[in-house]
Amino acid sequence: MSISEICILAFHLKAYYSLDKIIDLFFNGLSIAAIIIGVYLLVSGLNLKYVKTYYLKAWLVVIIIQISFYLVNINNILPYNITLNYFGFPLSLLHMPLFYLAVVDLTRIKKIKTLEVILHCFPYILIVLLLIYLDISSENDVIVVNGFIGIPTDQPYFIRAYIGIPLALSGFIYALACLIVMQIYKKQLKNKLSNTDAYQLHWISYLVWTIIILFILIYSVISASSDFSLIESSQTFKLVNIFLFFFLLFFGVKYQQQLIYFIKNNIKPLTTDTKLKYSHSALQLEDMKVISEKLNNLMITESIYLDEYLSLQQVSELLNETTQNISQTLNTFLETNFYNYVNAFRLELAEKKLIDSEYSKLSIIGIAMDCGFKSKSTFYKLFKQKTGKTPSEYRNLE
Repeated sequence: MSISEICILAFHLKAYYSLDKIIDLFFNGLSIAAIIIGVYLLVSGLNLKYVKTYYLKAWLVVIIIQISFYLVNINNILPYNITLNYFGFPLSLLHMPLFYLAVVDLTRIKKIKTLEVILHCFPYILIVLLLIYLDISSENDVIVVNGFIGIPTDQPYFIRAYIGIPLALSGFIYALACLIVMQIYKKQLKNKLSNTDAYQLHWISYLVWTIIILFILIYSVISASSDFSLIESSQTFKLVNIFLFFFLLFFGVKYQQQLIYFIKNNIKPLTTDTKLKYSHSALQLEDMKVISEKLNNLMITESIYLDEYLSLQQVSELLNETTQNISQTLNTFLETNFYNYVNAFRLELAEKKLIDSEYSKLSIIGIAMDCGFKSKSTFYKLFKQKTGKTPSEYRNLE
């Protein structure tokens, strides 16, 4: 093959495998793959014993529909002015509230009421009704092309310019709301458990940050197309579907891992909290002092902190006191939480054993386990926070 023929072939290959072609290839392939993953997750079972997962399944259904909508709309399979588009365009107003409710359901930080569900889904219904009204009241059709909405020019400029803003804000706001839920969940764990490792749901936080990054990327793509002409605007929602594929893949892997872990370790459910209102509590200062003494005596005489799975519920049954009274005593009277209170006893015992010659042949992790710790990383972290030294440094210093 001559040099000129090679150059001609290279030119044709470059033209064929342009950026648009590559994006189209990934868009169609990964969109179909994302739909398959979503359907698989729905039929394979998402159930935890203590969570109904209705919201999780509803969220997955909406995600599948949204990916399918972009796939159909961008490939011109259906007319741009079909009424179905008015339900597909604002779906991000529906799947983000459902994802938020799924996170609340999984963490069980509160009970979800029917009215709350309706309020979260109302903006989606409102936008759909608005689009239908605009279509009916306009001389020209409201169209959805390449995922973007097109409002007729006879409608007010404010509506034409800003109708897409709620969709962007909704995703970002609900992502932040999910992060707040996770912070509340972590706080509740420390009020209930002496060892939180089994119940940590870090993957949800990672998933939420992925959503935030996704919206930043979408905004960047839109800016790149409209302000800097770096990419065609028609590619925006193709990239969205590509991002959603990786999002669903990450979710599927992490959630299945969580299910396997919970089932394998027979993790028991945490009770759903109602908001604690200590200001309305009948518990007096003297009552809390008595509970504190009983609690301290139980720890010292029975050494129940050695139980790595010790929970507030177990202590409540041993003391014959309500979990709320014990929690209020810890939070208000002792200014701590259950997690820190129990681990303080474990750390104190660990310090003694690390400098006791009787335990010199026992490994540091062995001492940690003997003192009620279940995780090496947790032990090292808490020990360093208390003493300013690692367990190895502490042992060698003595």
